[in-house]
Amino acid sequence: MIDMKNVVRKLEGVSDLPTLPTVYSKVASLVNDSRTTAAQVAKVIESDQAITSKILRLVNSSFFGFSRRISSIHQAVILLGFNTIRNTVLSVSVFKMFESERANNFDLTGFWKHSIASGLLTKSLDRYLDTGIEEAFAAGILHDIGKVVMNKYFQDELEAALEKARSEQLPIFDAERLVNGVPHTEIGAFIADHWNLPYGLVEAIALHHTPSVLRSNPKLVCLVHVGNIFARDMEIGFNGDFRVPEIDPFVYEELEVTEDDLNGFYMRMKEEIEENQEIFSFLI
Repeated sequence: MIDMKNVVRKLEGVSDLPTLPTVYSKVASLVNDSRTTAAQVAKVIESDQAITSKILRLVNSSFFGFSRRISSIHQAVILLGFNTIRNTVLSVSVFKMFESERANNFDLTGFWKHSIASGLLTKSLDRYLDTGIEEAFAAGILHDIGKVVMNKYFQDELEAALEKARSEQLPIFDAERLVNGVPHTEIGAFIADHWNLPYGLVEAIALHHTPSVLRSNPKLVCLVHVGNIFARDMEIGFNGDFRVPEIDPFVYEELEVTEDDLNGFYMRMKEEIEENQEIFSFLI
């Protein structure tokens, strides 16, 4: 059994703790400056060819739904806006950062596929409900980032939780609390805070299994909560759950939806996911 104090102590002492690419840090800084131009943001992104290529493929996918092809990062910045391009750079940067990570006994390919699906579904739900939360896509992709950190630094604990989940047919979140005492949500929130990510993203990572714990942005947390469950129910990738978690009743109140509403959205989003299969091939 581990506790969060020991987790923090170990992570703070790690010399190779993952850091976000410089491109994201520079873009985030520029976005926060009211004097910044689209050309300046584009120039920073274009300094990294790998990130540039993935962003152009992403914005030209059917997920973004532009009627004409986006041929340059400058165009993408103008059409998407500063905040959306920042969150897109963040999402792509995380994939780049962990692309050479060893899988050990954790299915990293399945994990990233689940994460992408969660991002797509979270953003689709945001669109259907017109909540206008620009962080929805990034929050859905990053919600389980703590599992990648556990795979790197707490392999024995992660494997024990996975075995518990498998043997008792549990969601991984429940198994972690029974076996380790510290779930991936807390570890993920630690690393997100270490990266100085916006508080709304840190909160979504920390609370996506417990949306009724009220803090500053319960709507985003609820969107991610549903996106994660829908991705698992559609069996897209694998996140460690051996039983699909149930939707917290708080979600219906906070998002002002009924169970029938969500069931309807689920069927529409399943079709959208099937139409966006190309995203899985170039992000992973």
